[in-house]
Amino acid sequence: MAGKREKRQTTIFLLAFIVLFIASIIACVVRAKRMQKVEYADHMEDVAVTVDGEPYTFRDIAFYLAYKEQTTQEQAKVYDLEHTNEFWNLHTNGSFIRIEAKDTAMDMAVHDVIFYRMAEEEELSLSEDEKQYVENKADDFWNDLEEEGQKRLGVSKGEIDDTFIHMGLAQKAQQLLADTNGVDYREYNVEGSMYQDVLDEHTYKVNEKLWKRLDFGNIILD
Repeated sequence: MAGKREKRQTTIFLLAFIVLFIASIIACVVRAKRMQKVEYADHMEDVAVTVDGEPYTFRDIAFYLAYKEQTTQEQAKVYDLEHTNEFWNLHTNGSFIRIEAKDTAMDMAVHDVIFYRMAEEEELSLSEDEKQYVENKADDFWNDLEEEGQKRLGVSKGEIDDTFIHMGLAQKAQQLLADTNGVDYREYNVEGSMYQDVLDEHTYKVNEKLWKRLDFGNIILD
């Protein structure tokens, strides 16, 4: 009897050990999957952020991602022309530059969505001179991407043109709000002291599941 009891206890112990071992492996796999980077090109049609209940895909915010990669890479070249990744991976002010740049891209996108809607509500429009200016800026941005960058970004020139029109109208709404409140236009920039009051009047939710894993720095850059 004692021998059978010991054998049963040993079997139970081994089974428990195996179950725990398998569970730990599954947990490691799940954790690794959650940390794995995701490619922008594979998720262009997925929602990146929802602003006041309206979803915006990664395609919708493509310009902001590309713009921040461009400007960050320019800084990286100044820091170390031959080893630009050294700059991208710097840790300053409690955050990595790569992550900070990516989050700034999102902040800019949300900012422009909010002010573009204000422009729509105020029925603002661009003058012919303003349209020409916006078109020229869109052309400059598109040409700076060059063929490889354009291909990697995955959006058409027409989509970029539309984004720049929306940005122009957003800036016009921002200027109107600044004039109305008698403050400098820059107070309503993303980092402006009065923008937070505007942001507090709206709701937005980032798709953190994809955003945290987005391989930023390798969208238009190789």
